Parts: sequence; structure tokens; C-alpha cells
Amino acid sequence: MSKLMFNRKKSSVIPELRPMYKVGKILLILKICCSGNKGSLLKLHLFNWAMLEPERLKALKISSEKKELLLGVWGIDPSLNMALSFATAENLLSRKSNGSYQLTEKAETFIAGAGLLELFDNETNDLKIINKKITETMVQQTAKRWNDEI
Repeated sequence: MSKLMFNRKKSSVIPELRPMYKVGKILLILKICCSGNKGSLLKLHLFNWAMLEPERLKALKISSEKKELLLGVWGIDPSLNMALSFATAENLLSRKSNGSYQLTEKAETFIAGAGLLELFDNETNDLKIINKKITETMVQQTAKRWNDEI
């Protein structure tokens, strides 16, 4: 009788799901696009979602110019939540009493030491165009519309 054998091979994980890649994106978003290097969970999800597709990022850029969030809804990524937990555990982020996340001194050192702005040069350039023009108020007003529509 003949046998059929399979060898399990390691499969690669796409960069978008790697925890340190997500942590890097979070640090960039907080550093470049959030006042006081502090942002809400919803705002982090908005930027993470927009950075996945050029069309979404373009809509975010237009929103920043018009000072009104044109995106009605955005995705919530569980891997972002895991990366936030990891970054908080590593003391790169601190969680504030209102639920927002803020860069720590260790994060600032990490960003500079790792050359994060240069490593993510395309993302950095895109985020610098948006800068801090997408405010927490804009994000909260959009989220409030979700409740009003239900």
C-alpha cells in the first residue's frame, strides 16, 4: 500500500497583519496627525482604514481641506486593537482616562532611533499633507451620525 505524505511549510504573514508594522503605523499617525500626540481609538481606526487604499486616503485628504469628514463609515480592524495592546504593554503608548492613546517618551525615542519617518516615507508624506486637520470633533460628529441613523 502506498502512502501520501505532506510537509507543512511555514506561510508568510502579510506586512499589514504583522504587529510591529501596525505599531509603526500607529506611532506615525499619533506623531503626525494627532494634536498633543494623542488620539482616540476611532480616529486611529479611521486613519488605519484609510491608509489601506489610495482612494480612501485621497478622501481623507479632501476632508482635511474641507474641514468636514466626507467618509461616512470606516472599518474597524481587530489587528489594530492587538497592536495597540502590544504598544501599550511595551510602554510606547499610554492610555488616558478618556480612552485615548498618547505617545510616551519611549515612543519618541523609538521613532527617532528606528528612523520610522524614513522607513514609512510614503505614508509619512501622505500623513503630513493631512497633518492635524482631521480633528477629534470631526471624528466624533461622524460617529454620532451612526447612532442617529439606527
